[in-house]
Amino acid sequence: MESNEIRRRFLDFFEQKGHLIQPSAPLSVNDPELLFTIAGMVPFKKFFLGKSRPPASRLSSCQLCFRTNDLERVGETSYHHTLFEMLGNFSFGDYFKEEACQWGWEFITKELNLPGEKLWVTIFKDDEETYHIWKKIGIPSSRIVKKNEEENFWSSAEVGPCGPDTEIFLDRGEKFGCGRKNCVPGCDCQRWIEIWNLVFMQFNRDEEGKLSPLPSKNIDTGMGLERITSILQNVTDDYFTDLFRPLMDWLKDISSSKKEKPFRVICDHLRALTFLLGEGILPSNTGRGYVLRRVLRRAFLYGRKLGLEKPFLYKGVPLITEMMREPYPHLKREKEKIVRVIKDEEENFQNTLTRGIGILEGLIEDLKRKGDKIVPSKDVFKLYDTYGFPIELTEEITKEEGLSIDKQASEIFLAEQRERGRKKFKEKIGATLKDIYNIVHIDDEAKLKVKVKFEGYEKLKLKTTIEGIIKGEKLVSEIKEGEEGKFILTSTPFYPERGGQVGDRGKIFNSTSQSTVVDTKKINEGIILHYVKVIKGKLKKGDEVIAEVNKKRRESICRAHTATHLLQASLRKILGETVKQSGSLVDEDRLRFDFTYSSSINKENLERLSILLNEKVREDLPINIEEMGLDEARQRGAIALFEERYKERVRVVNIGNFSMEVCGGTHLSRTGEIGLIKIVNDLSVASGIRRIEALTGERALRWMEKKGDMLKGIVFKLNISEDKILPYIEEIEKDLREKEEELKKWQRRFIDSHIEGLIKKASQIGKVKVIKERWEGISLEVLREGAEKIKNRLEEGIVVLASVSRNKAFLVAASTKKSLPANKIIKEVASLADGNGGGRWDFAQGGTSHPSKVSSALEKLPLIVKKLLHQENR
Repeated sequence: MESNEIRRRFLDFFEQKGHLIQPSAPLSVNDPELLFTIAGMVPFKKFFLGKSRPPASRLSSCQLCFRTNDLERVGETSYHHTLFEMLGNFSFGDYFKEEACQWGWEFITKELNLPGEKLWVTIFKDDEETYHIWKKIGIPSSRIVKKNEEENFWSSAEVGPCGPDTEIFLDRGEKFGCGRKNCVPGCDCQRWIEIWNLVFMQFNRDEEGKLSPLPSKNIDTGMGLERITSILQNVTDDYFTDLFRPLMDWLKDISSSKKEKPFRVICDHLRALTFLLGEGILPSNTGRGYVLRRVLRRAFLYGRKLGLEKPFLYKGVPLITEMMREPYPHLKREKEKIVRVIKDEEENFQNTLTRGIGILEGLIEDLKRKGDKIVPSKDVFKLYDTYGFPIELTEEITKEEGLSIDKQASEIFLAEQRERGRKKFKEKIGATLKDIYNIVHIDDEAKLKVKVKFEGYEKLKLKTTIEGIIKGEKLVSEIKEGEEGKFILTSTPFYPERGGQVGDRGKIFNSTSQSTVVDTKKINEGIILHYVKVIKGKLKKGDEVIAEVNKKRRESICRAHTATHLLQASLRKILGETVKQSGSLVDEDRLRFDFTYSSSINKENLERLSILLNEKVREDLPINIEEMGLDEARQRGAIALFEERYKERVRVVNIGNFSMEVCGGTHLSRTGEIGLIKIVNDLSVASGIRRIEALTGERALRWMEKKGDMLKGIVFKLNISEDKILPYIEEIEKDLREKEEELKKWQRRFIDSHIEGLIKKASQIGKVKVIKERWEGISLEVLREGAEKIKNRLEEGIVVLASVSRNKAFLVAASTKKSLPANKIIKEVASLADGNGGGRWDFAQGGTSHPSKVSSALEKLPLIVKKLLHQENR
């Protein structure tokens, strides 16, 4: 039976039993405790907790799930997966144990035709009710196994809803067993296959561990589609089912390896990547994006074990979208985007590997030779800090080689680095916000307890009272002319820095005194700090004052913030809805917007973006702001940051029918007030993250006028018309390229003329020829070619060549022997010249910013070779 039919039969069966069929919910879940949907019941969690009413009392679904808690086991077994489909039926205060067991048995034995005599069940040892239900269905006592709380009692947490569960197992026969007398369902041998878990949520556990009946008893069941498919297709491995088989066949076609684990890992991970990316989750360095990137890199690494060293994963995406076209047709629509993102990530990671893998391989060789089993934490950290090599990947690679890392110590190195960064920040600003928070809430808790009322959405000027003054790191009663400090007011019109928007500036004054507000920051939900300098008189705690925001500056910030919302909506319209904000800065008529997108934005799309933005400005769209519940905002389609933690009530900013976002910032009343938006920069800031910088209003106009003046100056200097500037530059570039290629030709001839001489004067160490040479001004490309040419003339040998210039030097190494690894040799030679290097055993390269030290470093090459040969012969 094909997997599509199993899925279809399950949903049809429970629809006939009065269940409302639910589509698979997104893998990304809006839950503070979870990043992903990890089980079939997750989308219904709010129903189980009584926070929301379900659309029906009986629901059924085939839910896509994603977990990485057993990531290391994926590939080692035939049934561990990151992505899987969970078939489930659910009851919310409707039916309970008897119907759940009866329907489960009916579906397995009648719909799927599994033999009843091969089915066993486990139950919680004190659940006599379920025991009698199974007996009534026809299962003999000998095939009903009672288990303790750890194995057959479900709870979501130490406190809350919980209940016993019962599991249905298939007995594959004694020939698959371990032979032990106590071999029963749950044994870790190959005899028993768990098919279905039925959870009976009937109790609430309090903090003392006491169980009390729930007012509404619920059912939550889960049956893995992959597992049941392997049973019905009569295979012993999930990866041999039609859910994986086409992928496995494709991989085996492009690789000659016989290792099973890499094939499983890649099949599983590529399926997961396709679904995650198809949903718009993109690679990044935090949250869901980080998990996705880690899974992708793990799959790419296992490709290397199959001899696949170049990007290949992206080529398997069309297979998956075709395999899943019936249940998940959206993948087909997103295919090109998924392919592009995976390919870009593979290419970026390939560069990371090129930098770090040679260093790691050399480190592993050293440790093995010494008999050490643990990779030093300082080396793990150096791989991460210097070469961008993730700690998890170092752990995975070393584990494959029988080594391990001290992850805790490595994390300490990382924490220490962060602490050093924090100290530098603290030295720069005098005190961190945390220090200020401690001053306010701990040192002087009795003196200052206040919640500042923010009124800056409606007012830019208001009467208020100074509730507290911080000078340095102490609360004081007054602050005098020429002194700096921080004010806490009872109410304020000053917007504090948050959500990417800079803090307001302005003044706080009364009839006798005045201070300038240079910044505003918020350190928790209750306290807003006004950074001030007193320019006249003195201000005391308890003084009534007027707080006035710099109106012109606030308006320029509002222009940039409203333009940022237009930019996000425009990007999603032109590049697709996979675009999601990952950071922003909103300043005076200036904005910076970071977003998820895997490739560069072409000239045509940038032009379309600029036109659309300014079109929306000219349309003078109304901006309406309303407050509502977060769930309502999401239902209406408001964009909200996935990783952000929001209150239950949020502000929603609507710009016409073009943009809707959850946002606490300040905005204009109509888009026409922006005047002009000019994109001034588009660049990549991290893998899968792009940044657009733009100017608004008068600042944008001045920028354009300045560029116009600069263009006029170039026209005057070159004495040509504007339309001929670009062809003129292209002609110069072409001429330079031709000269560069001509120079390389002469450099190749130069090296070719020296090859014979270098081979003749080579040092001979045993059977190994050692060749070294230093030249000036040879390009790295030609130097690499030269090393390869010389190596190909040697039976056994090592070649190290260097090219020096005024401020730097390149070094390359080529070897014919694995026992004389080029990556290790280049590392030692380069380090003698205060540089570094890495690569493969047969070819490696390095560099240094101390060219004067290269000659003496090359002189040590024979000694390095002797040492390595001595180690080989020991």
